[in-house]
Amino acid sequence: MNGMDLNRLGVAIVLSVAVLAGCYGVAWALLPDTAPPRPAFSVSGSHAAPIQQLLAQADASRGETVVEQVCGGCHALRPGMGDSVGPLLYGVFGRPVASAPDYAYSPALKRHAGTTWTAQALSDWLSAPDRFAPGTRMSFPGIADAGQRADIIAFLQTLRETPQP
Repeated sequence: MNGMDLNRLGVAIVLSVAVLAGCYGVAWALLPDTAPPRPAFSVSGSHAAPIQQLLAQADASRGETVVEQVCGGCHALRPGMGDSVGPLLYGVFGRPVASAPDYAYSPALKRHAGTTWTAQALSDWLSAPDRFAPGTRMSFPGIADAGQRADIIAFLQTLRETPQP
């Protein structure tokens, strides 16, 4: 390849990039970059739903299995184990949000610090942590099955010195 061929190759690359950038600029100027006024579709289980009815049929032993498999890798479950990647889950039910001592919560979760981890709050969190607290550091997509969330919450209620009914 001689110098003339290299020049042609360089000009071809520069012109290609310029044409692509021009097309992008024209398209961006002509088409608005806005979100639709309402979602086009809804994913099943992706919305906050009342959990109280499902708690009556919840099974804490099934919840324990799910928590150990799904949550146990990042969260400690027993007292005295301390925090791991995530905060200790022992006593989380009924505890104020973002209140575990010595755990560095994300600013997104600290914005909920005035609320308490109730059954509904836990269900909303478990269904989609990023929707509950946008910008949270917890990289978990959520659990779409409300029955499974109820089982988890039933188990979390047992993780305390005096389990809640």
